[in-house]
Amino acid sequence: MRGTPDMRWQRRLRVLSWVLGLSLWLSGPGIAERRVSVELEPAPSVGLDELAVLRIKIEGGVTGPQGQPHFELDNFRLISGPAKSTSISFVNGASSSSMTLSWQLQALAVGQAKVHSIAVRLGDQTYRLDDQQVTVIENAPVRQRRRRSDPLDNFFSNDPFFSRRDDSRLQRRQRRREPREPPEIFLRAEVEPARPYAGQQVTYTLYLFTQVDVRSVNPETLPTFEGFWKEDIPQPDQLAPQMVQRDGKQFGRVVLLQRALFPRRAGRHEIEPMVATLAALIPDSGPFGSLVPRAQEIRRSSNRVVIDVQELPPPPPGFQGAVGRLRLNASLEPSNLEVGDATTLTLRLDGSGHLQGIPAPVLPEIPGVRMFPPQQQSSESLSGEVVRGERTWSFVLVPEKPGSWQVPAIEIPYFDPRRQRYDVARSEAMPLEVRGATQHAKDSGQTIDLHPIRTAALPAVGGGNGNGKLSPWLLGLPWVLVLGLWLGRRQGDGHSHGASRRQLLKSIEHAKEEDQPRRVAAILEDAWRHFLEDRWQIPPGTASPQWGPLLSAKGVPQTTADELMQLADDLHYLRYAPKLSTTDGLRSELIERCRRLLKRLR
Repeated sequence: MRGTPDMRWQRRLRVLSWVLGLSLWLSGPGIAERRVSVELEPAPSVGLDELAVLRIKIEGGVTGPQGQPHFELDNFRLISGPAKSTSISFVNGASSSSMTLSWQLQALAVGQAKVHSIAVRLGDQTYRLDDQQVTVIENAPVRQRRRRSDPLDNFFSNDPFFSRRDDSRLQRRQRRREPREPPEIFLRAEVEPARPYAGQQVTYTLYLFTQVDVRSVNPETLPTFEGFWKEDIPQPDQLAPQMVQRDGKQFGRVVLLQRALFPRRAGRHEIEPMVATLAALIPDSGPFGSLVPRAQEIRRSSNRVVIDVQELPPPPPGFQGAVGRLRLNASLEPSNLEVGDATTLTLRLDGSGHLQGIPAPVLPEIPGVRMFPPQQQSSESLSGEVVRGERTWSFVLVPEKPGSWQVPAIEIPYFDPRRQRYDVARSEAMPLEVRGATQHAKDSGQTIDLHPIRTAALPAVGGGNGNGKLSPWLLGLPWVLVLGLWLGRRQGDGHSHGASRRQLLKSIEHAKEEDQPRRVAAILEDAWRHFLEDRWQIPPGTASPQWGPLLSAKGVPQTTADELMQLADDLHYLRYAPKLSTTDGLRSELIERCRRLLKRLR
């Protein structure tokens, strides 16, 4: 009779004790044989972002090797080691001791990696071990800890006291302990839209896809987003995962990073991958089923993103580079005033898009009204994931005579990327009433006396006795003026524009000593505009994309004009880019380019 389950277990234990006792009696005492082995884990492949472990195990009652074991590395670098662990055991009446030395290694590049020329010296004997070789891959899968088998499974699997029902239970337990497919964790970068126009917003999003819990994400390298204006899109402190399906598998997706990017020019742009170290909770399996997940550090890299930026269509007259969906508002305060008083015309351009650096619109002339250059302000804000910009210009107008005037409607052309066409942001025309100055204003005004200009060689008026002494000075005065003009031309590098040239050189030297990058760009940009105004009569408010045709028409070589336009574009970027990481190299490069270009412009 088979008996109850408790009786069956007691019989198994008695049989096991009898077998072990017989083995000990037959074997007798002894010393384990000395043995040296080596292994490299993980095998046969290791990820470029994970560590490999080299282990040398010495068995046979020794205390350790003489000196450090010798080995050489190919496509590996040593991270740490050796770490030492020892153990002592008694098997079949024989005592044995073992020592394990381990080193942590990291692969250097994708391909084959090898540990060779391994030698261990024990006493007067040297053991030479087999080479260890693995394949290095880009990203290794998440590895589960190796499950230890239950020694009772094999021992009792052929037990004659086992019933069929017990055997089916064992099979079900073994099936439950079969290794599961390792969980997947990866980073994915996406952009929207994939083919934007120059100046159009591109939303860059970096996702984490995971099938397990991730405790932390520590970035090692971030993209530089070269060739773009960038604006951060803040993320909440508590990241809420979104369950999604990808390739037939379920993942939790979390947004790690978002940027609003604005391409500065057309062409192919590449965004580098992000590399991060993640602390993930990986499920583990033991001899009695699933245990508590353990924390494991893994390294992941996102994909590279290529953006093909399209060129804008041929622009209409007056287009200054505004891209988005915009509107223009105008106000005039006060609109009723007296001659000699001032009024302020405020233009406010706002909408979706990056508007920093858009030049002020050119106002049509109003007869009898004097206009002054505008004061300008700009700001940006976020509406969800969309960047909204605002650009404000304030013009001061001073009427010089009474009358009824009208400030005409102002138009700013812009490109709408959604409709893929140009449009116009337009303000309304506004009346301006100007009255004659009141008697009180006339009486309270100050009288300005204009004094005649006289040279230092002439005596003061009222000295009537020096008429005879004036003649030599009057005769030599024209020659003094001629000599002064000749010296001025010599100091002007041989042409009549030497003063503006010297001023530009002085501004370049001043920019070299300036610490603030934006201030450097402002100094250089303003100095170039004044130089072009004096040298080729180009108005200071002219947009830099228009410099090329204007300079070519005045005889400047096309290559030089293009180089000057590129310089202006880079200065503009340095001056108005929302966020810059490192600008020391760019600042030095721009200063040197200014010097070289000025030498070519004669």
